[in-house]
Amino acid sequence: MLRHMICERFRKQFIDNCIAFDTPRLESETYPEDVKVEADILYDGKHALDYYIPAAAENDMLSSGQKAYLLIHGGAFVYGSKLLDKRFGMFLAQQSGKLVVNIDYTLMPEGGLKQQMEDIFAAIRFIVQDKNVKTIYTIGDSAGGYLALLTGILVNSKKAKKDFGLPGSVPVTVSNVHMICGAFEDSPKRFAGYYFDRKNELPHFIYNLTEAISAYGCPPLVLTTGDKDSMLGENRKLQFQLEKMEIPHTYKEFQSKDDRVMHHVFAIAHPDWPEGMESIRMSI
Repeated sequence: MLRHMICERFRKQFIDNCIAFDTPRLESETYPEDVKVEADILYDGKHALDYYIPAAAENDMLSSGQKAYLLIHGGAFVYGSKLLDKRFGMFLAQQSGKLVVNIDYTLMPEGGLKQQMEDIFAAIRFIVQDKNVKTIYTIGDSAGGYLALLTGILVNSKKAKKDFGLPGSVPVTVSNVHMICGAFEDSPKRFAGYYFDRKNELPHFIYNLTEAISAYGCPPLVLTTGDKDSMLGENRKLQFQLEKMEIPHTYKEFQSKDDRVMHHVFAIAHPDWPEGMESIRMSI
């Protein structure tokens, strides 16, 4: 009971802090004009996704199958929506020439990690049918980076997917994962890992995804962070583990310059900065 009260207090304070940061940012955002938006499409009867479509991606839809980015927002698993990453996603579509799919998903504690992954897999099945997607690049910031990595592992490994307990199949591959100031480990004894698996039905690797990488492998990784990122230490730790396991990856620690502070998920908030643009190019 005490742990629950502590985690709930952290959750509510975290959400309040995020709202204070995100509200003025979102109110001042402008979006690229050369990217078509198909917004608020229900993919499972409950959750919605957006398509950001440059002209080149529309042409791909007429071919045998297109490549798309699956964009997963952050928020410590308990906060946020696709709106947080809309501007970044539109810049990503513009610069890559590929379809970007930006999704909502169930937040904790309404659902745990299994529910979130079921939502993500439902979104993948939907875009396979709706937009003829065959290959996916997953990309996410903070907790979204964790979900992007876990998605890549589970999609590409039938055994990992079975061990996790996800039913059905997904007729795609994940060819690359980009974690922006991403998370990869937590604890069931603290926020936000406390909410991951309240029923104790998932493998223990959910609390340290390097265990899943070691057991099942993973797609090539791009890991970007900043010198003022509150999760810089965790990103350095993940990069060290990737080196140790000889996992193909690219790592960059962006440095603050002038009035451009490389804070947590800076690339999401400022995709038009030179550093934000470079982070995008690293995924292309």
